[in-house]
Amino acid sequence: MSTKPVLATSSLLTLPATKENHKWATPFAILAADWVALSVMYWLAVLGRYLVSPGYTLGFYLHLYPIIGIFIAAFFVCGLYPGILLHPAEEVRRVFYCASSLFTLIAATAFLFHNAATYSRSVFLITWAAVAPFVLLARYIARRRFAAESWFGVAAVVFGSGPVAKRVIRSLQDPKLGVRITGVLTDGQPNTWEADLPPIVGSLSSASEIAANHAASYAIIVLPEKSSAEISQIIRCRCIGFERVLFVPDLPGICSLGISAREISGSVGFEVAQPLFHAGARAVKRVTDLLLSAFGLMLLAPLMLTLAAIIKITSRGPVFFRNKRYGLGGTMFHVLKFRTMVTNGDEVLETYFKVHPDQSLHWQMHHKLKKDPRVTRIGRWLRRFSIDELPQLINVLSGEMSLVGPRPILPEEVEKYGVSYNTYARVRPGMTGLWQVSGRNNTAYEERISFAEYYVHNWSIWLDLYTLARTVRVVFTGDGAY
Repeated sequence: MSTKPVLATSSLLTLPATKENHKWATPFAILAADWVALSVMYWLAVLGRYLVSPGYTLGFYLHLYPIIGIFIAAFFVCGLYPGILLHPAEEVRRVFYCASSLFTLIAATAFLFHNAATYSRSVFLITWAAVAPFVLLARYIARRRFAAESWFGVAAVVFGSGPVAKRVIRSLQDPKLGVRITGVLTDGQPNTWEADLPPIVGSLSSASEIAANHAASYAIIVLPEKSSAEISQIIRCRCIGFERVLFVPDLPGICSLGISAREISGSVGFEVAQPLFHAGARAVKRVTDLLLSAFGLMLLAPLMLTLAAIIKITSRGPVFFRNKRYGLGGTMFHVLKFRTMVTNGDEVLETYFKVHPDQSLHWQMHHKLKKDPRVTRIGRWLRRFSIDELPQLINVLSGEMSLVGPRPILPEEVEKYGVSYNTYARVRPGMTGLWQVSGRNNTAYEERISFAEYYVHNWSIWLDLYTLARTVRVVFTGDGAY
């Protein structure tokens, strides 16, 4: 449903002024979450070491406890407070690098002052390994807990009302992101304005009044129809008084993580990273795949053998299902899965479509059926929690797949990818990926393609770690699996 907007300067009165005490509420909430996480992690490591070797005095570590304040200060320097509009992968990177730098400094200081023997190596290593997971989990819990509170986040106004601006606004409507779009400023009156979008509160000339009234801290400029000269004029004249100004160009598909601004003779240039196209980055990714897949196979071997026996006993046919997919460089390979379907699946599917012809069109479009008649009873359980994909660890170990990457596609899907297939073929497909942790089968096919492009252009080891962490939650909840 849509309504016609009314542009009126009086609408500015509906924007609440930002209270000064609210200004610090969000960073304080995140800081408190960090302090709790660091404290819990620290004392768990110390108490664990004390239980193993009671000879250690807890009083010594009580004197060391205030060192947590140094971590908080370092996080502040790294821009982790309030952490607004910080991509999770970038947050993982900053927390890890910041904590690792501090632990390196602590170790060097202990060595230089000849008191390294005073410290427990196990406590040191455990706390170093646990800092990032504990802090990131605490931040996630804090954002979920406080997202609905009126004081959480920063107030922002969006300059622009076109399709790109609407897309940006909708993406920011998740309260956990910490941005509250309190109003929209537009240079003209759009024909329609959806009711679920923030109100249009005035024209671009109203920006200075909003800033003066402290009604918003952020100005987000989404005006792709404007020339560079016009954008420059808007930033210089309309954005005075805002604490932060974000300019969002319409550059879909371009790498956004790790992008850097460069000054070139008074002009602004953006360096667009191409991480997966560097030999060093590919080597790091491959080594990570080898180590984690080998460890995973050893750890999960008893479970996989048990499942293989159950599949063999409960239905006719082989234990594994091999399916042709396109991989790196357009080469074909057989993706491995535990068999979850009956062996005469084509006949069963043909009969099913005769009874349910409406499902035939859905199959042609998505190659998925929510209630697939070919799936066995044990197969439904395996698919529900993605356990049928565990044999793909063998594909990863052999170099045909990666732990994280685009969803492997069937030969008949290449045409649907169009020019995006060239991007897909530049990397190994993954056991998991952005598609799997963003709704899986509940997403449209076009979204799956965009997830693949986004991953290739924005890859980092931190994006992989973030995706793997989200995969654990998705597997346990079974979101979008069928």
